[in-house]
Amino acid sequence: MSYRRNREGKYSASRYRPKRMNLFGLILLDAVLVGLILLTFAFFHHVLPAIMNELQREQEQLMVTEAPETQAPATQAPATEPLPTQEEETVPPTETEPEVDNRTEWQIRFQDHFTDEVVVTEKSYTSPNVSITIETVKAGEGSDVVVYHVADIYIGSMDCFTTYTANNEMRYFGTQDLMKMDEAAQAILAISGDFLTYQKSGFLMRNREIYVSDSNNNSLCVLFEDGTMETYDGRDYDIDDIVSRGAVQVWSFGPNLLDADGTVRDSYKVSTAVSYTNPRSAIGYYEPGHYCFVVVDGRQKGYSMGMTIPELAAVFEELGCTSAYNLDGGGSAVMVFNHERYSQQSNGGDRNLGDILVIREPVTTAEEGGE
Repeated sequence: MSYRRNREGKYSASRYRPKRMNLFGLILLDAVLVGLILLTFAFFHHVLPAIMNELQREQEQLMVTEAPETQAPATQAPATEPLPTQEEETVPPTETEPEVDNRTEWQIRFQDHFTDEVVVTEKSYTSPNVSITIETVKAGEGSDVVVYHVADIYIGSMDCFTTYTANNEMRYFGTQDLMKMDEAAQAILAISGDFLTYQKSGFLMRNREIYVSDSNNNSLCVLFEDGTMETYDGRDYDIDDIVSRGAVQVWSFGPNLLDADGTVRDSYKVSTAVSYTNPRSAIGYYEPGHYCFVVVDGRQKGYSMGMTIPELAAVFEELGCTSAYNLDGGGSAVMVFNHERYSQQSNGGDRNLGDILVIREPVTTAEEGGE
């Protein structure tokens, strides 16, 4: 309640009535209230959720940044490695294929003895497949002088070691001129064999073909397809076993020159004629792929008298061969190198031969058929 004085100067009690707000004020007030309501709605429904989402995203990024590198997603590149450019992704890296080595086991083992191209001198021949070095030795003096030729041989495969029979056929008593045989066989190096065509008994094989398959008192020399060479005393062998193990060449002459230790044997069973000082031809073996041919000039007074069997065996022992085998000697003993006689035959080279041992480059089947 409030009291106010009336016109007569007296006070009377009356209820206080404030002044009414005008219309513009009401409208302004309503607008302010509506704005506050809208701002509040917008804050809770739009601004606040956006702020919460942003805070959550920043927290997740922080967690990823602080996580160990080993837990990073597989698709994420390490921070220290730049991402590949588009050009790097579209062009794959060029890979260099390793070179294929087509050399044989022997070509690799004896690579220091072979050459990429054919190289020929008066005393040597080298190629990717064959290596031959010949040394001529003169020993003694006066009536005891002797001259012999040693061919040190390396081959890349068994295709380089073969034999050739007179007229390219097995015919009893068949012989042929040495130089014609050398040409037909395409020989680089050749020496006399065991006079195959004059033998009717024993165990005889040439280039895997068996001509005679019985036993006699002759010792044997066998060359196998793996390159190993073995010698056997007379009748001390099994033909079926030798064939089953892959024999390629079997020579029947002898004797075996070295014992199991590679030294000169205590004794040799040979005929009286063979035991004398004579021209000789023989083959020696070091290991598969490595051989030597030895030809001794003889029966030529003042030049070379020849050797006995023990003297010949001593040459191979000195060379370091593990086995060695005597072949046909006398007037047949001869060495041909690069299509020329290298040794000096006792009969001046007039004797035709029944067979020869041959070192040559590998030839195709068609080339062999044309011999």
